[in-house]
Amino acid sequence: MYIRATHAELDVPTLVQFVKDYPLGLFTTSIKSEIAATIQTSHIPFVIDEADGDRPARLRAHIARANPQAKVLIEAAKAQSNGTATLPDEVLVLFNAPVNAYVTAKFYTETKPDTGKVVPTWNYAAVQVYGKIKVYGESNDESSAFLQGQIEELSERQERAAGHEKPWKVSDAPDRYIDIMKKAILGFEITIDRIEGRFKLSQESPDGDWAGVVKGFRALGTERSVAMADMIESRGKNRNVSLE
Repeated sequence: MYIRATHAELDVPTLVQFVKDYPLGLFTTSIKSEIAATIQTSHIPFVIDEADGDRPARLRAHIARANPQAKVLIEAAKAQSNGTATLPDEVLVLFNAPVNAYVTAKFYTETKPDTGKVVPTWNYAAVQVYGKIKVYGESNDESSAFLQGQIEELSERQERAAGHEKPWKVSDAPDRYIDIMKKAILGFEITIDRIEGRFKLSQESPDGDWAGVVKGFRALGTERSVAMADMIESRGKNRNVSLE
């Protein structure tokens, strides 16, 4: 991902929290196969685990076995071993903030009246995670235990994040039913080699233009525009600029 220095987020806890806040990732693989396309992407919700002692940070998830991307992973894992294997190819997961927006040049209230040398742009925030993937492709105790822990934690985190008074738990469903559902999914984990973020939120703009962008989005009055104004303002909290 191309990241200008002014847009780069280098703080790992901030990047990890971003993934926790927006866990639906674009899971992308590039694995040559005779049964499906080489490059494939699926929308997958992830659980992220921070590094702990000798254990590196990782992402955990599951994917429907009927998904062609899963079939390629299973094929590749069987080529490595018995179906539970770490694959040699790097994978990518892209996480996006739910709000992004076109920034009209009219918001640049300092530079536009002065020189007119302004053009529109687009504001967004994204985090990319790269690493090696381990596939739990066999129907055995190891894969079953991995899937059980992953689906329980994913459900628990998201039920809590949604603010449900009485959260649903995997144990609320019959064990036999969960066992059947687990047979239809493929578990995997990604050991994180690198994680990088680009928060492109008008940081490069001079104070007058930056304030104009914040005010401009707030004045639009929509839920999305106000959310964008909040994101921009949060990244510029150290600026000594009046937004009155």
